[in-house]
Amino acid sequence: MSNKLIYPALIDGEPGAFGVVFPDIDGVVAMGETVEEALENAKDVLIDYAIESERDGLPLAVPSRPDAVEVPEGSQLTSVTLDFAPATS
Repeated sequence: MSNKLIYPALIDGEPGAFGVVFPDIDGVVAMGETVEEALENAKDVLIDYAIESERDGLPLAVPSRPDAVEVPEGSQLTSVTLDFAPATS
């Protein structure tokens, strides 16, 4: 069974240097030269986050509602889907 969670994400930057952060998950960030690359990398870091959380026995962060996320000036709100199948024991 997989977990499908949709996390709000903030993207900012300029061509050649875009960044994505997740307001609900401290320290989980992704970078890319284009918006598309940054968002693809964001999917990968979410999977890494889920794997590490599972390994450490920690629950996944609960995604905020998009309308509850404060969007700093210069950032754009988007979302990134985590589709993760936990390991079975």
